[in-house]
Amino acid sequence: MKIGFVGAGIGSLYAALLLTHKHPSLDITIYEKEDRVGGRLNYVEFENGARVDEGPTIVLLPSKLKSQLREAGFPEHELELLEVDPLYRLRYEDGTTFYKYRDIERQAEEVERMFGEGDGFRRYMGQKREEYAIGFETFLDRGYKAKSDLFEPKLLLLLMRLKAYETAHENMKRFFKDERLRVAYSLQTLYIGGNPYATPSLYGLIPYREQEEGIWYVKGGYFSLATKLERELKKRGVTFRMNAAVERVVVEDGRAKQLIVNGVRETYDAVVVNGDFPLMERLIDGVKPKAYEPSSGTLLLYFTVAGEIDLPVHQFDLPNDFAGSMQTIFEDGKLSEYPAMYTFNPSRIDATLAPDGTSVLYVLVPVPRKLEREHVEASGTIDHLVSRIEAMVPDFADRVLEMKVRTPMDAERFGLFEGGSFGIAPKLSQSAAFKPQARPYAHIDRLYAVGASVHPCGGVPIVMIGSQLLVKRMEEEMGASYHDDTRSVSSM
Repeated sequence: MKIGFVGAGIGSLYAALLLTHKHPSLDITIYEKEDRVGGRLNYVEFENGARVDEGPTIVLLPSKLKSQLREAGFPEHELELLEVDPLYRLRYEDGTTFYKYRDIERQAEEVERMFGEGDGFRRYMGQKREEYAIGFETFLDRGYKAKSDLFEPKLLLLLMRLKAYETAHENMKRFFKDERLRVAYSLQTLYIGGNPYATPSLYGLIPYREQEEGIWYVKGGYFSLATKLERELKKRGVTFRMNAAVERVVVEDGRAKQLIVNGVRETYDAVVVNGDFPLMERLIDGVKPKAYEPSSGTLLLYFTVAGEIDLPVHQFDLPNDFAGSMQTIFEDGKLSEYPAMYTFNPSRIDATLAPDGTSVLYVLVPVPRKLEREHVEASGTIDHLVSRIEAMVPDFADRVLEMKVRTPMDAERFGLFEGGSFGIAPKLSQSAAFKPQARPYAHIDRLYAVGASVHPCGGVPIVMIGSQLLVKRMEEEMGASYHDDTRSVSSM
């Protein structure tokens, strides 16, 4: 049984890991247009050999991630997770500084001390704990075979109970009076490229789970997970074809049968596409790309710096008018004068990323899509961001050894839909059953999909849930046809 994967992002890597663990006789080939695996889960390398994560940095759902790797037979000792506590610091333009802590009661005391709303926080945690128990299993940890699945009376009632008709920010008004607290517990929709003032409250379960399970860090960088999975897959006999862009998915008689790579046709029993929709749709015979709304763009600055950086591992630096900033970016399509800024300082807990005496720093700012570096430089945004860092870390600019910049247009050239950093936008009409599924087209057999644009959502463990749904769907549909030359496989 031969399976061809288009793209070596985390969705493909984990799906292949599951498949090879459960069905070791499968013949799997993964095609990747770049020279290394990982997709968004990648790294930036500096001239001095320092490395820093290029994309995802915050490890959420650590227990889920560990159980997923165990399920696929991945050696547990290969992945070391470090807890980050405080989770992060929030700095507001008005001078307020607020910490989030893993311990729930300590967090309630911090909220009470800063805002006098400790009871509101306790109510928030109790309510979201109930909603998560319902929402995760019902809407995220399951697949859909048709859009109509979502209109089952039971699911509609649950959506109403979860107040999915409210936005993430609007929902916080039920718990908090202070706007700074409402922002602190709704900004996390930005993790998946969604405007907190427009993204459904169902995605507001992200900050709850972040608070409940904490924030973690992969020793060696989150990107190291991709390279470790690649190494394990090679041990299991999976073939990787690097610098090999798939030109076409050939469909004949209603079935995906071949991949065309560098003009050569390769025949497969099943094909899995892992990339942003609708970009993947452009590769598939007989498929007309649908209209999707991309997620937000991001401006990313990567630094290697002499000496240590006196910042927390994670920090959010927020404008007074957060709502206005989101309006400027998401609705007006313009750069904000005082944008929200996230900084990631992994050298504080991991000395392996940079040579002795140096550190690395990652800065992310939500910005409009279709933004080139020339526009960013002309606007003075980079200088503005560096000056804000300098206000916290004196002489920062003088200690910078090297800076790299990544704009939304760089992301688009890499293969992200319209430069959106997180797949398609997490809006209600692009969620759950309305999102591309593990089997994206009912009329094309043996064609499957996984990735940040595919249900359930973006984020590493969540994309890996998509891999689990993919493997389950393949097992249901292909069953006994999984075989090799010597024996049949009865349960695949």
